[in-house]
Amino acid sequence: MSADPVSALRNAYIDLLQRTLTNYAYLGGVAAFDDFRAVTHYDLEQSSWTVDPQSRPLTLLTRPQLDLVGAAILDLQHRGVRGDLIEAGVWRGGCIAFMRGVLEAHGIPGRRVFAADSFAGIPLNTRAVNDPVDQWKDRWVAGLEEVKANIARFGLLDERVRFVPGFFADSLKALSSERFALVRLDSDSYDSVETSLQHLYPLVPPGGVVIIDDWHLAGCRQAVLDYRARHGVRDQITEYAANAYWVKQKNHTLPGLDAVPR
Repeated sequence: MSADPVSALRNAYIDLLQRTLTNYAYLGGVAAFDDFRAVTHYDLEQSSWTVDPQSRPLTLLTRPQLDLVGAAILDLQHRGVRGDLIEAGVWRGGCIAFMRGVLEAHGIPGRRVFAADSFAGIPLNTRAVNDPVDQWKDRWVAGLEEVKANIARFGLLDERVRFVPGFFADSLKALSSERFALVRLDSDSYDSVETSLQHLYPLVPPGGVVIIDDWHLAGCRQAVLDYRARHGVRDQITEYAANAYWVKQKNHTLPGLDAVPR
């Protein structure tokens, strides 16, 4: 054990949380955890899982992508950026549990974790055309009670986890009085990403972090670029582990991503 046993135990907990949420222990095979991608157990052509329901992960995020979330939370805390954390598009709730776990492991008080989702799957675009997401047979449905139960299994469902159910055009309006230091968008389609930015980005204070999960999807990327162009957002976009992020009104990259403690 290292000279700092508290840090060693904290890092071990976060590592175990990542391995469990991704179900690496069962699905990983011979792959190193850093290289493991749970989505390889999903048949894209058939739009179905190749493993039974009880074996499916609670998040499709890779370890480096989870590290990005953890690094952002710790960086915001270090810099004293005020506000809560929100993910728009939570699927089975794995990243929400991870965010809450990071707060718990590091003894960070006060900050809440908001889970915004339709809890009825990805809606079809009504404004964008030719977004490939509209062709997906699987709309990635996970109900609210299922998500709550998943988070509860880790002992992380408490009053600091808030749920925002409904389609974003309706539900996110209710958050206008909130402030979010971290906004993570994992909502896939052009319309959903654009609507998320429309309602949430004005609630991010200077120094806050925005993470875009679906940077590889054409509709998502275009929605981000269109929003930034319309509103004159020029903060540098950094790509990391197939995600993208920027820090609002700051020339700043997140520290520690090349040497995240294990």
